Amino acid sequence: MTGRVYIAVLVYIAWVVLYLVWDYSREQSRIYEKIDSTLTTSALAAPLLLPYSFHHRDMKPGDIDPANDLKNTLQLSQYAQNTDAIYLYTLIKKGNTVYFTSSSATEAELASGKELYSYFEPYETADPRINEVFANKVPLFLDITDKWGSFRSVFIPQTSPDGSFFITAADMEISQIESLLNQRLAQQLGLAIIFLLFLSPVMFTFSAAQRRWANNLEASVRKRTRELHDSEKRLSSIIEHSPVGIFHYNQDSVITMINQRFGEILGSSDKVLVGFNMLDKLTDEKLRAALQDALNGKVGLFEGPYVSVTGQRKMYLIAEFVPLRDAQGQINGGVGVFNDATEQQTTTNTLKKLSMAVEQSPNVVVITDKSGQIEYVNPRFTDITGYYPDEVIGKNPRLLNSGETTAEIYGDLWKTLLAGQEWRGVFHNRKKNGELYWAEEVISPITNNFGEITHFIALQEDITEVRRISDEINFQTTHDSLTGLLNRRQFENELTRIVEHAHNHHSHHVLCFIDIDQFKIVNDTCGHMAGDDLLRQISNLIRDKLRRRDILARPGSDEFLILLENASLAQGERVIQMIMNDLKKFRFQWEDHNFQVEISAGLTVIDPQTSSAISAMQDVDTACYTAKDAGRNRFHIYNDNDEQQLIRKGYIQWASEIHHALDDNRFQLYVQPIVPLQKKQNTGYEVLIRLLSESGDLVAPGAFLPAAERYNIASQIDRWVIRNTLQWMAKNIDHLDHIDSLAINLSGQSLGDDALLGYIIRSIEQGVVPARMIKFEITETAAIANLKDAQIFIRSLKSLGCRFALDDFGSGLSSFAYLKNLPVDLLKIDGIFVRDIITDPIDEAMVRSINEVGHIMGMETIAEFVETDEIMERLRQLGVDYAQGYTISRPRPINTILDTATATAETSSEQA
Repeated sequence: MTGRVYIAVLVYIAWVVLYLVWDYSREQSRIYEKIDSTLTTSALAAPLLLPYSFHHRDMKPGDIDPANDLKNTLQLSQYAQNTDAIYLYTLIKKGNTVYFTSSSATEAELASGKELYSYFEPYETADPRINEVFANKVPLFLDITDKWGSFRSVFIPQTSPDGSFFITAADMEISQIESLLNQRLAQQLGLAIIFLLFLSPVMFTFSAAQRRWANNLEASVRKRTRELHDSEKRLSSIIEHSPVGIFHYNQDSVITMINQRFGEILGSSDKVLVGFNMLDKLTDEKLRAALQDALNGKVGLFEGPYVSVTGQRKMYLIAEFVPLRDAQGQINGGVGVFNDATEQQTTTNTLKKLSMAVEQSPNVVVITDKSGQIEYVNPRFTDITGYYPDEVIGKNPRLLNSGETTAEIYGDLWKTLLAGQEWRGVFHNRKKNGELYWAEEVISPITNNFGEITHFIALQEDITEVRRISDEINFQTTHDSLTGLLNRRQFENELTRIVEHAHNHHSHHVLCFIDIDQFKIVNDTCGHMAGDDLLRQISNLIRDKLRRRDILARPGSDEFLILLENASLAQGERVIQMIMNDLKKFRFQWEDHNFQVEISAGLTVIDPQTSSAISAMQDVDTACYTAKDAGRNRFHIYNDNDEQQLIRKGYIQWASEIHHALDDNRFQLYVQPIVPLQKKQNTGYEVLIRLLSESGDLVAPGAFLPAAERYNIASQIDRWVIRNTLQWMAKNIDHLDHIDSLAINLSGQSLGDDALLGYIIRSIEQGVVPARMIKFEITETAAIANLKDAQIFIRSLKSLGCRFALDDFGSGLSSFAYLKNLPVDLLKIDGIFVRDIITDPIDEAMVRSINEVGHIMGMETIAEFVETDEIMERLRQLGVDYAQGYTISRPRPINTILDTATATAETSSEQA
């Protein structure tokens, strides 16, 4: 027996040695596989860290300056320090020489301060086998030695975007690999020593106690018997308190013993269950089949929903029936194991649903380990990025990095995640095909039961289209759709910023306002498409004269705004003068038409004394229209003491007052009678307007209407007058039988307002006021300036029954030439001819001519500014149809018309 023991010992030692040799060989292969994988990952990362298209066919020494080469070195070095590789670099071959195009550096090399320029540095000690990679374009792992040391290296061929060839490489020191292998060998030797040390006391004990074993054998047997009895008791206790139900049944399938858990699962007691014949009483066919398998000598298995015989218990049951045999091999019963897996099944079903939800999620789902290595991606990841799971599993998500996300964002990301908090943000990522996309990400840490972070899960949504639409909407809200320039609102934001900068940094800037002279001629002659094209061409011409940091905007219509940052007034003058000089040479061509374009411009300085952006806009606007009033095609510089500009500033103040009056309904209606001179008929009235100031004073229209015309508010006033006049007439329609009509004045701006025209038509058609009682007056100059719009406006309302009078007739240079193109009913002779008709024969001749031409064309005539009875009598002799002026009545509130109606009614009653 001793010989056998020693043989067993020798076999044991031989087995340990063989195992150690085999395990060391296997571990060496595994370490080299891991090292080669690390080197490959690191080498493939190198081109991603370098600028896009860094490698190209025309590379030559000196292309990259030392600063950019150092930047590339630091990028590669930072990445290498986070890996096991000591060097990352790229190579190209020119002729028979191999050159470095980039290379990382160790921490010691970086700290030494020596020159690290590696671009086109000859690799003088290059291993000749590297040429095989250039020749065969196949990756190669080599153990090499050069002037930097001995390394395990990988050389991977790569192709740049333009098709040129280069190699990306990574090195790991041989000494580091040997250290890993030696460390493993030491572990294995330590393990062998432990095995042998474990064997030594056994051998020692065997040798010393060999004789005692025989003597103590009987005692040991007795002790073992007692232990078996104790073990049986423990086994019974374990069975009794097992978390699964266990029972024994005999060869007739009668239950003979159960544990406590079995009774709990079925909701019954041992009194009921012991003696239960399963084959006779089980109703579930699949469960009976599993039991029958066990009685036939096979292990019976059942899994699925189960309802107890009593119907009181429903569960998801996992059952196993194991046959037992006697000494002769005959089946004499078996052991059953029941486990209520309802809760686990519910959890499993939930997990399946969650898994399906993740798999079919419209969003990208990525799970990484704690170090950031990808462990799972769902199918949506492939749809969005183009990478398949086997291409990214085990790699870092930085392979999606486009290089446009700042290091600060990544720093904040890791700081937040490692603190156990959720991080949200937006990345500009790169797909496999190089296409960029925007991704909104929510990254959360996953912890175990101890609160330790084990994984990270990232939910990513492709918001590229959303960003595109958002950018497009943002562009549309901040830019003029016609020219692509900033719109007024965005320009005012920029102007506010510049004014604040001037206040805080005592800087100086120049604000310019440009208005195109006679732009309306192009629109009226060639149409709005021509006008739009002209605006685009002029915006390009102006933009060519500006610096990149200057701001150009089109606030609307035919106006442009320029903000010259950090510029002097002299620079602003030069810019405007250059634009004007270019416009002198510029000719706008549209079909057969040729136009010369001129501009008027205003300039103002923005400095620490500028009170606000609003005041700067008011100043430059005033300066521009001072230039326009001075004769156009010139520019004017704002000056607080300039008389013309003070007038313009008054316009601005009136414009503000008009807006407030419209909001507060502070206008009032007045009327002045228009009486017939040739025949007996009802009196008509001209509707006039007054503004009630905040102090309660009435303001005549001559004070505020010029400002309304200048700042395009006139049509809003017209709408107020029309609305309130028609409402007043509708309210008092039963008391207006004594009047002929009410005449409402319209500005030139209203003639082209389609919305106002539509409003008037609806009001007349839906109202109770007869159209014949509504008359509109438009000035001759407004009608001529807006001839096409005026014709449409007049014809549209005349078709309803309204009448039109041409006001201030005779003041224009071409009055009679235009008259036949305007289908009006009355001519209102300009008061400058009427006022001196008694003393000036030329004025009398003008009145006579206008009256005669009007009658020939089927129109009636009205003379205004009739200030004496003598003038009125002379007009009657000349055949003028109506008169209006102070000799008849001064303007009075509109409600006085009702007083006139009462007086007329009383007079008629007395005469009766």
